Amino acid sequence: NDRMTAVAIFVKTPGQSSIKTRLAEVIGKEKAESFYLLSCEWTFQTVKQLASSCNAHPFWAVAEREGMASSLWQNFDRVCQGEGSLGDRLHYVYSELLQRFGSVVVLGADSPELTIEAVQDAVQEVGEREKTPFVIGETPDGGFYLFGGRKPIPAELWRSVSYSETSTALELKNKISELG
Repeated sequence: NDRMTAVAIFVKTPGQSSIKTRLAEVIGKEKAESFYLLSCEWTFQTVKQLASSCNAHPFWAVAEREGMASSLWQNFDRVCQGEGSLGDRLHYVYSELLQRFGSVVVLGADSPELTIEAVQDAVQEVGEREKTPFVIGETPDGGFYLFGGRKPIPAELWRSVSYSETSTALELKNKISELG
């Protein structure tokens, strides 16, 4: 199958948005931003390898309109996250790229344990296997670091999820199961 899957890495631009605020409370803003940028670099390298080995088209999904011009995000194509809550922004990026590519994987940029295999599996599941409409990569704290799909998802569903909670991934899975 030669269809491409868009892989969108959600990022915030240091100096334009607050970065890793809970971590910054513990180790300080400068170290938190440094950790974040190292995580972004790890994610970039991982997705760059993936893009050369399978049908993936990488994007930085940038939180701020003015951040789109930052030198940090010039090594992949960019898409703006749009406005509003995390649910609004996930909906915007997912829907925008789904129209263009037919399948999408969204990732957090701050997953330093991300493996190329995890992303590759997600890309293959939603991009090449017609039986899998959605995939989710869960985190130990109940959230998710990866979500992929090839079916439209209503904005209301994205907005109805309680993000940054111990039940986030479970809630998203339960709501998405109604779509397949």
